[in-house]
Formats: sequence, structure tokens, C-alpha cells
Amino acid sequence: MRVLRRMPPTPEQIGVVRRVLRGVSLIRGAAGSGKTSTALMSLRASTGATINQFRNEGRLPARILVLTYNNSLKGYVSAVAEEELHDYADEALFYVMTFDGWAYNTLGWGGPMNLSLTRFTLRQLASSFPRDIQFTIDEANYVMGRFMPNALEDYTSCARTGRGIAPQMDAAMRRRLLDEVIYPYINWKRSNGEVDFHDLAVSTALAEPDALYDVIVIDEAQDFSANQLRAVLRHASDDAIITIVTDSAQRIYPRGAPWVEAGLSITPAQSFRLTRNYRNTREIARLAACMADGIPMDDDSSVPDPASCTRSGPLPILLKGLFSQQWAFVLARLRNIDLETETVCFLHLKGGGCFDYLRDRLTDAGFEYCELQGAPEWPEDGPNIGLSTFHSAKGLEFDHVFMIGLAQEHASYGNEEGDDRYNNLRRLLAMGIGRARRTVVLGTKPGEALNALDLINDGLVEEIDL
Repeated sequence: MRVLRRMPPTPEQIGVVRRVLRGVSLIRGAAGSGKTSTALMSLRASTGATINQFRNEGRLPARILVLTYNNSLKGYVSAVAEEELHDYADEALFYVMTFDGWAYNTLGWGGPMNLSLTRFTLRQLASSFPRDIQFTIDEANYVMGRFMPNALEDYTSCARTGRGIAPQMDAAMRRRLLDEVIYPYINWKRSNGEVDFHDLAVSTALAEPDALYDVIVIDEAQDFSANQLRAVLRHASDDAIITIVTDSAQRIYPRGAPWVEAGLSITPAQSFRLTRNYRNTREIARLAACMADGIPMDDDSSVPDPASCTRSGPLPILLKGLFSQQWAFVLARLRNIDLETETVCFLHLKGGGCFDYLRDRLTDAGFEYCELQGAPEWPEDGPNIGLSTFHSAKGLEFDHVFMIGLAQEHASYGNEEGDDRYNNLRRLLAMGIGRARRTVVLGTKPGEALNALDLINDGLVEEIDL
């Protein structure tokens, strides 16, 4: 799967890179604005400056850490960053990892967690709470990811940053969540010797560092919990150069906390926003912006702006028909794509078995493909057709994106206005659309269609009844 190669930096990117100093810098921008590319340019500049300093002081090698939130993005960033830092291979120890992989290595933990058991236990506790189960699980994970164990009581009075306005959680309900779900869950883990990803983050945040990192980049930071950020800071040198890349408009997990709460001090001089969209056509950006329209945004959000795009292209397509009919249309499109030079990704809300039909049909049609979700390494030498969940496609880009089989049965959320799970679905759809450089094809079956597609305004897609 072809990756984004080094491109000449834009004046906007150069302006950001030149202003990145020691301490924490924040790079914000919408999908397609070049946040990750800018961060990698900053990584190269920061690494060079640090190596020059360390060379004079006789304390090489420098320790460089790039953290991503999933394996797909890790593999993609690794392939690009390897080229960026090739000149410094002999003078730096360079790590590109997911947070969980890095924390495992840092702590020296061995063996997998029994996540099926911990998730089952949390679900059992959530089942008797007076909110629907998935909301309760999300809220509990939000709390345990935001607060250190000795500060969980702060939840009863804090602003629920990043959690929407519905369902409501007043002080009494927060008290009950702590007493009936979170504390019993923590006590159960302790009594049974079980751990989960929250324990991984907390343990790393409390661990005495064996070594400190001199240059750190955290990509897609809006989906890192506060405790994960605390853990990274714990292992940063006092004069580290730390670059945070974020866009909370693309947040897809129940996480959120003010930067200062996680220990990150960001001054206005070190906060940057990229405004141009170099990836999408105006037509693709209009559709992505429509899906996100009206969702509450904070200062770290950047809504897709069609006016910032530099190219135009065909309207995205919305297919309506049986899945087999959607596939027949897509197959005809695939045969007209130059797969030697252009990339394709099929996105699905669930993945897994939901891709079985596509796998069989692609094979029958003679197309090779690669699995992107969970892939530990980017399949750089593999075929240019990828299969991915929406979550695993975060931060990636492709020439053509197909999102067929969009069904309401694959979405779960409440019906209250302001429900963050519904807004999260809309963010996912906007993010998925925003992965595309050239074309987008959506597909759904009448009578089973994803309700969120009703938000699409007239004139934004070409509707085709199959």
C-alpha cells in the first residue's frame, strides 16, 4: 500500500516548524490539513537540533519517541518517518509505537491482558445502572482514563469535557456511577489480579523512568486519555521537545480533559492551527462538513472547510440498493482505477466478519487486497486495496474511499438530543469521508439505511438507485 512520500513543505508548514521550541507545542487542523506531515517535519528538525546539541555535549544517542493511537497509523507513520530520519540513524534511538505497545515495553509487562474477562465484568456492573449499558461503560472508561485512582472523586464536580450533554449525569448520578460501577470494578480487578488498559496507563504514569525521551510526537492526541498523556510526560526529559497533534472534531473515543489537567503547559506562542486542506476536493470536504455540522466544537476542533481546498472533483456518490448491487457498481469502478499508482480503501463501521463478502468478491474478481485494521506494520509492498474499520483508518489517506453497506444495525446510540454517541457516529462518518483524496462512494440498502445519512443536504451527493 503506497504511503505519502515527502513533499515540499508549504509556507504554512514551514512557519509552524520554525516556531517549534523546547517544551510543548500544539498543532491543530482539520482532516487533510497536513498535521501529521507537519509534525514529522518538526520531528526531523527537532531531532537534528537535539543531536547537534548532544554531539557537542558528548551525550549521544538522542532518544526519539513517536506515539500513535492504533497499529494502522503506527505502521503508516513508521514508513514515512523512517525516510524523514534516515540521516540520523546512527545518532538516535528511534521508536514509533502505539501508546499501549510503548507502555508494555516501558513497564516490562509480559503476557496479554484478559480483556474479555475485564470487559465482561464491567458490562455486568453497568447492566444494573440506570443508563443504557454502552453509555455507562463509556462513561466509566472516560472517568478511569481521565482521573488517576487517587483523584476519582473529582469526577463528582468537574465539567464533563468531551462527553456531550446527553444523557445527563448530575452529581447524584455521578456519585452512583462511582459507587456502583467504578469502585466495584477496580476492587474486583485488585482482588482477582486482573488489569486493563487503564492500569497500564496509570502504572506507566507512576513508574520511575529508566530512560527519558528528548523528542516526542503524539499524533491524534484527542484520542489519548489524560492518564496516557501523564504517562508520556513522566518519561520526557526536562528539556524535551514535545509536539502534540490534535483535532477534537475527529475524536472517536469517550475521552477529554483540559491539556493543563494532564500536565501539559501550552502557551499561545506554541499553539498552531493549519488552515488549508491539501487532501480533499471541495466536493468531498462539503460532504464531510455536512456530516459534522451542528456538533458542539471546542478550541481544539477544526471543522472541514471546503473553501480551504485547492482542488475540485466529482460529487461523492450515494448508492441505494442491495449490497450485491452496491458491490457490482463498485466492481465496475475498481476496474477503471489504476491500482499501480492509486490507492483504495473499503471502510466499514464494524469490520471483522462484515468484510467476509468483500473478501470473497475481491478474490473472485482477481483483486489483491490487504487488511489494515490491527496491522503491526504498514503493508508498503502490498496491494493498493485496503480493508479497514473506520477507527483504524484514522489519520490515513487514500485516493478512493468506498463506504458501502452502511446499515443502521451497525450503529448504537440514544435518541436524546445532544447524545454524544450519535455525535460520535457523525464524527466517524465525517472522518471516513475525509480520508479520500479523489472520490467517495457511499452505499446503503433502503429500509435498513443508516439514519445519519438523512443529514446529507441536497446537491452534496449524486444519488444512484440500483
